[in-house]
Amino acid sequence: MIENALKGNRPYWIWMTLLLLLIVSGISAYSQQLRLGLSVTGLGDALWGLSIMQFTFMASAAASTLLVVLPLSLHDYKPFGKIVVIAQFLGASASAIALLSLCIDMGKPQLILDLLRYATPYSPYSWAFFLLIGYFLINLVTGWATLGAERKGVPAPTWILPLIYLSIPWAITLPVVTGFVYASFPANHWIASLLALRLLASAYASGTALLLLITFIMKRAAGFDVGREVTDKLVMLLTYAATFTFVLVGVECFASLCGKGLLLQYKNLMVSLTWSSLLLGIASLAVFHVPAWKNSFRHLTAASLGVVLSIFAEKGAALLYLSKGGVVAYTPTMTELSMVLGVLALGTLFLTILLKAVLAVKRAG
Repeated sequence: MIENALKGNRPYWIWMTLLLLLIVSGISAYSQQLRLGLSVTGLGDALWGLSIMQFTFMASAAASTLLVVLPLSLHDYKPFGKIVVIAQFLGASASAIALLSLCIDMGKPQLILDLLRYATPYSPYSWAFFLLIGYFLINLVTGWATLGAERKGVPAPTWILPLIYLSIPWAITLPVVTGFVYASFPANHWIASLLALRLLASAYASGTALLLLITFIMKRAAGFDVGREVTDKLVMLLTYAATFTFVLVGVECFASLCGKGLLLQYKNLMVSLTWSSLLLGIASLAVFHVPAWKNSFRHLTAASLGVVLSIFAEKGAALLYLSKGGVVAYTPTMTELSMVLGVLALGTLFLTILLKAVLAVKRAG
């Protein structure tokens, strides 16, 4: 099935060429970091930057597989059978991007081995590393086995059922554990009780929005239509998750305006970014509540993209904190941006190849 990645029209090869160019640029930038160290990035006194933003965002988005697998597996919601493999491959690709983002943030690849040699239950990074590897393998194996069975016209093998059931609690744990890096920020003690809920809600909102965008792209580029019922159900799930997410972001904005102490230092930086995220999210969410817009392909695409950008910006706002309790003007360098885009392009290339296999099987069926 992989051989289908070598077949495509002109726009497809332009897309693949663009991804390969970004990957080569990312590898070149990473070689500079290996030679010169993290000084080539714009981190300076900042603890985290673009790579950890991408790490937390993609690790959360990977967990959105739950919203498709759970209704299909536990409630036998048949329409989601059309997209379950797509969701699983998205989960695998997002997990891979998160892992690679963690690698480039650590600076040297040999430091990744330290997560294996000195793994400790007290380290969020150790937990995240093993959870991401496990989730990547679970989604890739179950998705590929399901697709292979569909290609042969036979039921999916029964041995994947334990893996599918295992992926459900895994998808709940993953965004919480990978997001626990936020708990170490000095200004986050006041939202500790909301942290897990916020991470879960934003994970399912961003992941479902990405899944919607993928189905729209497949429909426009390849003529593969998942059907109105599936789209409406995904929009409903996205509406619930996004509403809950932006309520919690609004709570943070309110507290930043009315609170005292450390949060007042962030009005020019964190608060402005958080407010921008909130306003973009609310504007996107409004589309899902207007029937005329909700039935428009163009409006749904723009709204889904808005949710993704809003949640990514919200995670960036939280990463502006410093351990010493101040705030720094963080500006990513081109080297840092190239590495992040290179990792994103590599994961997208992997997803594109997998989706080509999905399209080949769906068309043959």
